[in-house]
Amino acid sequence: MRRAHFDALRPLCPVCRVGAITVGHAIRKEGDDLIEGILSCTNPECLREYPVIDSIPVLVGPIRAWLAANPLQVLLRDDLSPELESLLGDVLGAGSAYDTIRQHTGIYAHDHYETHSARSLLDRALQRTEPGGGYAIDVGCSVGGTTFALAERVQQLTLGVDLNFAMLRIASRALREGRVRYARRRVGLVYDRHELDVAPPHRELVDFWCCDAATLPFADATFALASSLNVVDCVGAPRETINELARVAATVVIATPYDWSASATPVESWLGGHSQRGPHRGASEPVLHAMLADAGLTVIDEEPHLPWRVRLHERSSVDYDVHLVVARRR
Repeated sequence: MRRAHFDALRPLCPVCRVGAITVGHAIRKEGDDLIEGILSCTNPECLREYPVIDSIPVLVGPIRAWLAANPLQVLLRDDLSPELESLLGDVLGAGSAYDTIRQHTGIYAHDHYETHSARSLLDRALQRTEPGGGYAIDVGCSVGGTTFALAERVQQLTLGVDLNFAMLRIASRALREGRVRYARRRVGLVYDRHELDVAPPHRELVDFWCCDAATLPFADATFALASSLNVVDCVGAPRETINELARVAATVVIATPYDWSASATPVESWLGGHSQRGPHRGASEPVLHAMLADAGLTVIDEEPHLPWRVRLHERSSVDYDVHLVVARRR
């Protein structure tokens, strides 16, 4: 966690939403980076504590529930040999939490640092808006490639946030070591170790935090620009996420293929995708427009169909048709 970013952004407690967060215990530091520590809410009626692990502050309100649901993401070692990782993968088997983490991190690392498909969506969005002169936030940053691209464009302090700690660890390594390491699925439980050096420009402007998109720990209008690519259909609370984007940023970029899944989002929270007897006949796009308006945003530009290809394994990819929207606070 970069102390300069922390001091500039002045985060608020995601539980009480009024107490400033301070560094209670700086356990391990490297220059301006806090590698391990404990953050504290200053509200005397709250006083909650949040960990900093591997340079990543975990500013999640229900911290106990989040950690109970994701212990492997946090505690998983990333210094094992490819051979031992392969053996562990075979033993734990298909569908295990370990296998799921490897699949998801491999999919997004390949996209962000090799094919750059997600970056192409961001580039198209930034062609349609002037970012302004303030801070930027990449909500649902995954492994961080789009956050680096956003910082390159705005050349201002840029923060990537996500709830997936395993992906944030890849992003943090890219930031601090200039290296990306991940396991890319070839077939079944067979993965190949991929390592590559990265040198994104302006990475001194970037940091990565673990936060919930539906309860961002920032004051109103902290950012000039918020980007959220392929996230709205992956969160448990899309409406709350859109409201938070509108609250913290003047301009909002949203891209989504509306790939709804009950395992990620309760059906009643989907933007369309059901109730085809209703006024929009199940369409998602008008529901998104209505939610943006309810959040105080005006759509200034959009592109209904943009390609986004995601590699699953050596013989399989998914082609998405993404809806891109750029909106600005009224």
